[in-house]
Amino acid sequence: MNSQQPLLVECEARGNSGYLATPALPADDTTAVASTVQQKGSATETFFHIVCISAGTGILQLPYALKQGGWIGALYIILAAAISAYTGNILVKCLYHKQGTRLRSYSEVVEAAFGRYGRVVARGLKDFNLLGVAGIFIVLAGININALVSGTPADALGPQFWIAVSSVLVWLVIVMAREIHDVFVLSVFGTLTTVVMVLIIVWLGISDLEFVRVRPPTKLVDIGLAPMSLASICFSFGGNLNWPDLEASMQSPKRWSRTLALATAFIAFIYLCVAVVGYGVYGDLVKSPVLLSLPPGIPVVVANAMITAHVLLACPIILTAVFIEAENDLGLGSGAGFSACERIYSVLFRTAMMLVIAATALLVSDFSKIVTVLGAIAASMVVFVIPVACYVRLFQGQRAFSSLEYAWCTLIAGIGLLCLVIGTSQAVAKL
Repeated sequence: MNSQQPLLVECEARGNSGYLATPALPADDTTAVASTVQQKGSATETFFHIVCISAGTGILQLPYALKQGGWIGALYIILAAAISAYTGNILVKCLYHKQGTRLRSYSEVVEAAFGRYGRVVARGLKDFNLLGVAGIFIVLAGININALVSGTPADALGPQFWIAVSSVLVWLVIVMAREIHDVFVLSVFGTLTTVVMVLIIVWLGISDLEFVRVRPPTKLVDIGLAPMSLASICFSFGGNLNWPDLEASMQSPKRWSRTLALATAFIAFIYLCVAVVGYGVYGDLVKSPVLLSLPPGIPVVVANAMITAHVLLACPIILTAVFIEAENDLGLGSGAGFSACERIYSVLFRTAMMLVIAATALLVSDFSKIVTVLGAIAASMVVFVIPVACYVRLFQGQRAFSSLEYAWCTLIAGIGLLCLVIGTSQAVAKL
């Protein structure tokens, strides 16, 4: 990463399995749903949450991913979108694997499938991945802001100062937010910043086409780098860890599948726009992030400002989902029964966690590189391999899986393991 350039995450009340499940509500019973928590969000809100969480900084490296694997990378984007939508749906289905009940979280799904030890491992991987992504977002925001104020009196403050400021801004939001619903406005603005950034990239790329005298070469497929390209693209759809919390926050959970499909299709569309234009115009000379290939000027500055705003807006959404699950485990409930004392403990807990994240971001050398190594390990397992394994284990005694479905699940798990190997090796190589 160039620090001088803006760059840019039934139940048994307590049965033998040991997990605590909460009663499932009828999918169309919005009155009952509304009574269980303080506020619930609409399908539109959930759509914005999904887009804001998923369509992040990874979008800027998509043209480079096509450079690695060739034009076949466009098909990889479609494949990754299909996998993301599928694993998001089966993960939520696992929450309701015992009729009449709903598990509360990703961790409880893993415990139901693989016991307490499985939960401990999955919870550690999941929380590390999400907290690590949030930490990287804060670091990137600080570096971006420092680069954006270059040449002004504020330039003397340095990136560390802006990392601290970014941490404070995120802290202010997460101590005020009780539920996912409370950060809806952030998701709207986060999505809008992404759309504006995509429009700028597409506009500048197409405009620059007439000034490219010799069209840089492109290729249909590079067999040697194709796995690396696929892994890079799959990681750009890695928001599934938040889906149980988002589905729980909906007024009408029966609309989850359709909402996820629409959001994933929208993400795939903007990904294709950036990837195709970036690689089509700059070919094998394209850089990562693609903003480095665009002609300098105010539009690029605006695009950098948009991605900075996006990471700052997405960060509280990611952290809120992590903190809600942790607070439930600690007995700090939310919603209508959220007492003043619990509220104080919640604020103290979130403040302490933010201090740890901020201190790590400020003090640890190459923080983003270290987190990337472990993040590659965590993301590939918790986003691809574990949801498929839980789904097959929890439902294999309830229904018959077709050969096609087994093959599809095997493909997803195989891609997850491919991402694990390639992502980890790439991250280690950059240390």
